[in-house]
Amino acid sequence: MKTFRLVLGQLGLAIGCAAGLMAAELYVSPTGTADGTGTKAKPLDILTAISAQSPAQPGDTIYLLGGIYNGLMTQDVQHIPTRVPFDVKVSGAADKPIRIRPVPGAAALLNGSVQLNASYLHLINLDIGDLEWDPWQLKHKNPTALNALTGESAKVINCNIFGGAMGSGCWSTAKNLELYGNLIHDFGYLIPDPSDSTKRKGRGHGHCYYAQNEEGTKIFQDNIAYRGCGWNVHIYTQSGMIKGFDVIDNICYIAGAYVAGQNMDNFLCYGKTKADRIRFIGNVAYQPRSLEAWRPNARLANVYTPQLNGTAIVRDNYFIGAVYGLSLSKWENITVASNTFWSTGVFMEISSSATGSGIPTQPDKPDLTGYHVDNNTYFDNGRTNVFYYGNKEGKKDEDLSTFAQWQALGLDTHSQVLPDKVGKPTGTKVFVYANKYQPGRAQVGIFNWDGKDQVEVDLFSALKAGQKFAVYNCLDISQTLAQAKSILTATYTGKAVPFPLRKDKISPDFDAFLVVPVN
Repeated sequence: MKTFRLVLGQLGLAIGCAAGLMAAELYVSPTGTADGTGTKAKPLDILTAISAQSPAQPGDTIYLLGGIYNGLMTQDVQHIPTRVPFDVKVSGAADKPIRIRPVPGAAALLNGSVQLNASYLHLINLDIGDLEWDPWQLKHKNPTALNALTGESAKVINCNIFGGAMGSGCWSTAKNLELYGNLIHDFGYLIPDPSDSTKRKGRGHGHCYYAQNEEGTKIFQDNIAYRGCGWNVHIYTQSGMIKGFDVIDNICYIAGAYVAGQNMDNFLCYGKTKADRIRFIGNVAYQPRSLEAWRPNARLANVYTPQLNGTAIVRDNYFIGAVYGLSLSKWENITVASNTFWSTGVFMEISSSATGSGIPTQPDKPDLTGYHVDNNTYFDNGRTNVFYYGNKEGKKDEDLSTFAQWQALGLDTHSQVLPDKVGKPTGTKVFVYANKYQPGRAQVGIFNWDGKDQVEVDLFSALKAGQKFAVYNCLDISQTLAQAKSILTATYTGKAVPFPLRKDKISPDFDAFLVVPVN
């Protein structure tokens, strides 16, 4: 037994025998060593602490002292420096997870990327990302910032993830993975345009979440994803499985905005194999760009080959922007209810050859028997024909239908279309997601269609009177949180808090914020 494990010593032999060993606290430092004892005086090094040979036992907490933990470097065949991921293999037990987190009041950056091969392991409040992220991958190559490869029931909680070739990879062999309360931003890579002699223009690639699943359920909840080179939520496969996803209360906006001239999907579930057990609930999606008409704001469809998907629920979401609001293909049973939509072109399509699918015109349209589409709200965009039910992938303007024709199909019988203001919604809309793991933390999204300078936000669900807090506009967070400047620091009085709005050209009608407690 290691000497740094703590026992109940001063409370009496009877209590000590009954309670057994307490969970240990192991300390790690950027200057720690492999033969450290895990105390503050003799901390471990990070690679030992996260390895399969870590002295940590189920139920322990691995505390990272504040600072930058630099990952190893190697070179590829072209002699370009390449990050070696931190390979996290230390595992807990189902009733005693191991937690890795900074010491209270400190910030710890894993400078590089993390490869997760652990079970019952919680990563909490860490900065994970490469300070030298190069989306061109010319002078410095970045792996995926967080790559969950294997394990059971790992959780990534309230982390700040940035600067990888992808934000995260969440694969089928990482079972029952949960990502909660994270910021994922400024990720991806660029492929130069062959026609550009300067080699400084190119198409953006890389995903905030590239996810596949077969057994159990992956949970993506209360995260904020923004400003990458490519897609945000990307549940996609060509030969794997995409079954069992809960995508709940996330804010995803300006997908693909790192690259001028493109926009990407905020939410996508899309593949050559059958999707099943999919739930998109309570999410917010904003895409101000309408540059590529075949990229919907959200889609649950197929690619290249027509498939009949299984079951899905799309409920209580707020999908705003892009040319297509929601694109659907063939589903056995799908509920689309109590959502709010606005787009510049088509609000919703149900097609056997959905937009962007690469599927040629099909002989049949989807069977609407299993489609339960109702109680949705649409903001008028100034167009008359804003729905599509059919079998075409290409130009289909002549086949678009009015709201009345859509309802005649038995769809949206109890839904409504609200009046517009020059083709856009009006007013403001505020979303507050209080964090279930950290009191005083919350994600906030604000739609500002009337161009106000500030909007009052009620934070009663996240804060208590007398609690000090700070507010960050997510656009100000490009790397670590410590490098960003808060837009507001105050003590909560129980009254609504005025949030200043950016009206930035990259996100003119929407701002997302992170609220954190200040100790």
